[in-house]
Amino acid sequence: MSILDGLNDAQRKAVQAVDGPVLVLAGAGSGKTRVLTRRIAYLLSECGVDPRQILAMTFTNKAAGEMRERVEDLLHRSCKTMWIGTFHSLCARLLRSQAERVGLRSNFTIYDATDQLALLRRVIADEELSERDFPARLIRTRISQAKNQMVGVDVFAQRASTFREQIIARIFRHYQDALKQNNAVDFDDLLTLSVELIRDHEDVRQTYQTQFSYILIDEYQDTNRPQYLFARYLAEVHQNICVVGDDDQSIYAWRGADIRNILDFEADYPNALVVRLEQNYRSTQVILDAGNALIRNNAGRKGKELWTDRARGEKIRLKRCADEAEEARWIAGVARDFKRAHTYRDMAVLYRTNAQSRALEEGCRRANIPYQIVGDVRFYERKEVKDVLAYLKLVVNPRDSISFWRVINTPRRGIGTTSAGRLDEFAMREGLAPYEALAHCIDTIPKRTAHAMQRFYDMIEGFRQDMEAIPADELAANIVDETGYLGNFEKLLPEDQMSRRAHVEELLTDIQIFVEQSDDVSLEAYLRKVSLVTDVDQWENAADAVTLMTLHSAKGLEFPIVFVTGLEDGLFPILRPAGDDSNMEDALEEERRLFYVGITRAQDRLFLSYAMRRQRYGGAVTSSASQFLSEIPEDLLDAGFKISEVSSIPGRKSGREPARRVNPGEPFLMDVGSWVVHPAWGRGQIQSRAGSGQTARLKVRFDGGAVKTLMVKFANLQPG
Repeated sequence: MSILDGLNDAQRKAVQAVDGPVLVLAGAGSGKTRVLTRRIAYLLSECGVDPRQILAMTFTNKAAGEMRERVEDLLHRSCKTMWIGTFHSLCARLLRSQAERVGLRSNFTIYDATDQLALLRRVIADEELSERDFPARLIRTRISQAKNQMVGVDVFAQRASTFREQIIARIFRHYQDALKQNNAVDFDDLLTLSVELIRDHEDVRQTYQTQFSYILIDEYQDTNRPQYLFARYLAEVHQNICVVGDDDQSIYAWRGADIRNILDFEADYPNALVVRLEQNYRSTQVILDAGNALIRNNAGRKGKELWTDRARGEKIRLKRCADEAEEARWIAGVARDFKRAHTYRDMAVLYRTNAQSRALEEGCRRANIPYQIVGDVRFYERKEVKDVLAYLKLVVNPRDSISFWRVINTPRRGIGTTSAGRLDEFAMREGLAPYEALAHCIDTIPKRTAHAMQRFYDMIEGFRQDMEAIPADELAANIVDETGYLGNFEKLLPEDQMSRRAHVEELLTDIQIFVEQSDDVSLEAYLRKVSLVTDVDQWENAADAVTLMTLHSAKGLEFPIVFVTGLEDGLFPILRPAGDDSNMEDALEEERRLFYVGITRAQDRLFLSYAMRRQRYGGAVTSSASQFLSEIPEDLLDAGFKISEVSSIPGRKSGREPARRVNPGEPFLMDVGSWVVHPAWGRGQIQSRAGSGQTARLKVRFDGGAVKTLMVKFANLQPG
């Protein structure tokens, strides 16, 4: 089989254009993975490129693994020396080989979100601050936002213009110092430290620029500033960089992704070849026509028009529901009807916010329809799994204080808070990690507790000696056994005992499989792998169950039957906080891209729904249909009513009638969709209404973009 077999003209062009910068604009379902894998195989087999010269970066381990497997299947040989992986895993690999250059040891620990919060809470307490005033989650977000913009501690402190910002800068600095003391990094550090490494060390930069003659990046529209710079530095000499992405699916600005990276690619690389993949292999033409029509309303895009050789397909069903309960019942009914010709795993229900899942779950339960929630408690986030992993991390990296404090008294071994506090004070005073301090402060601890601490220290030291001699699965089993961890569950209910034991056994099985499949069978190697697992990597569509998930979680997936729910203004597009109008148009375009992602997940049938009344913010809120529904041509919809006749959808009038002055106190219609005039903010449209009479609260979006919540009694509104 030729590497080019089965490719369409555009795909073949993208595969064969191996020299110089290439931008592949890959529409949804257009076969981008095929292009990436064939391009790598073409470089290796037809161009004679050494596998070690190729750097291919993705966003999930699953995508990276699939890419490697497909290349090896095409070439019938191993490609282990090729650098294929996620940005984070490849940066971690780079940092471990150059750890001393960035002030780390090669056995550093990678902290996940839970570990970060634990460390931040210790930092906030050490700073004698209240977490009520400085919530750890909020601080974590602020620090992550700074790192995603390559803003370090010093610059962050210089920019701090308020007292609160100065306190956050202080926490930021303390947090980074604590990470270094723990020989640990967070996920953002993997990227920022790698950029600093190749930026500031010319010998390192030249080494990797020489090694990686060909760079490929998947999902380029999702890259943030550090990822952009990382690729830019490595490609600046040879410029053989091929990026594949879809600007119409850029939906992660909230976590640092910058759509300008893909929109400005041709400005960064003036000689770039642009290839558009517009033939879709997933959806019917009706579904594609709806997506095309919707996304044309965005100004910030390159432009594509998806088409397919598939049949035109059924119209898109639009359902108007009284409330979220009716919406859930309707979805359950449709799912039952389709079960005759499909499996439940063929169906996905997508929503904008996690809060919407409650009613949908209830609808499935009442109809006895099996369902699974993507984004529920992940395996590696379960307490018992985190506990065992903390033991493993401490054995590999004894400076990891977060893991140390998690396991020092788990299971209970008679080490109380007073003794732990003394140990902590001693460690801080002497500049030692808590585990290191154990060996020096036993004499200052009450005898009984000192014995427990000594036994714990000796036990961990024994594991550390075994680490060099036995494989990870055997060592992990020994740790679970010798710590007596499973005895921790004895006081639980029988079903809880079984569940937690099963999770620990599943973890041990996972380590065993890793050892069987890997060349490096060390515990450190396993922890490197597991620390970089993403949410998508942990989800498999194996059970015959309807999948419930957010639209963000659905990106990259496909289902024969898709429901997109909650299509109401204020919910989708989601309402921004009052005063948050500086980037209103950008935010609206991202919301539209998110709806586009939802539409293009569907292969055969697409169902859309909205509720006229929904429980939100502690009360029932009347809602108008999403403005996005008016952007889908009516001839593509099976609604039972005309969208153009739904007065609550904005933009239906061809012109605006002049405002009529109403005397104070004179009643006029102030329903959802009505236009009003405010003396300060001007003309606006009512988006939602809660309550009745003079105490009713109106959510109004004004022409300038501002969204305000007003009480009728005090608003002094006039008809618009």
